[in-house]
Amino acid sequence: MKKRFSFSLFLLCLSFPLFAQKATRIAYVDMNYILNNMDEYKVASEQLSQKVAQWEKDIEQKQADIKSREEKLEAEKPLLTSEMVKDREEEIQVLQQNLDDYKQKRFGAETGDYITQRWKLIQPIQDQVFNIAQQIGKTRKYDYIFTSDDAASIYADEKNDITKIVLRLLKRKDNAEDRNKEISTLLKENLNFEYKDERQRKVEEREKKYKESLDKRQKERERIKQKQLEEKQKREQERAQAIEKKKAEKAQQQKQQTNNNK
Repeated sequence: MKKRFSFSLFLLCLSFPLFAQKATRIAYVDMNYILNNMDEYKVASEQLSQKVAQWEKDIEQKQADIKSREEKLEAEKPLLTSEMVKDREEEIQVLQQNLDDYKQKRFGAETGDYITQRWKLIQPIQDQVFNIAQQIGKTRKYDYIFTSDDAASIYADEKNDITKIVLRLLKRKDNAEDRNKEISTLLKENLNFEYKDERQRKVEEREKKYKESLDKRQKERERIKQKQLEEKQKREQERAQAIEKKKAEKAQQQKQQTNNNK
């Protein structure tokens, strides 16, 4: 079982006399140096960076689309009915909510794609670093091995730096093959971000409800329009019938008057 000890806990232990009496052997590993010198991490990180650039581009396009719709609505508002204004405002609200969800999905602080996928790229290397550090610790009788980000120290003796030793062991063929296989699988599976998570399903559900609501209102407007048209046609027909009736009555009166004159 892998164990990591915080630097503050280590300093606390040193404060006890019995612990301090023993010569404590420590070492540290610079994870950033290791990552920057691992070719497979560089390749995977570059692919992730390309995805991030595309996500940022998508966000900019969505923001520009929303702004364009808002400006167009503001300009055309005096010419639109209240229902048309409401429809467009609801459409903009849906697009804005979808954009917020997209930002959270890609760049959320805890569960965003960028954070989770970057961690998954680092993890195969980090796991091997921990295993190798444990082996070095047992062989060289180190009491503690820290990663450089654990210790906020202002000085560290280079003789305690085992980073290059760890890196050399990491690049051994057997370690590299296992790691490359794991990262290769990750690149094929986990860097394909076009999956539907719970957030995406909610976005699609909201869009579906909005479309259904829009269709319903459109059908209602068409029904009212059709009813008004039918009522207009009925009134015109009744008016035409009334005119024909008056004509017939007038003709009958004229005929009767002619007969009376005879």
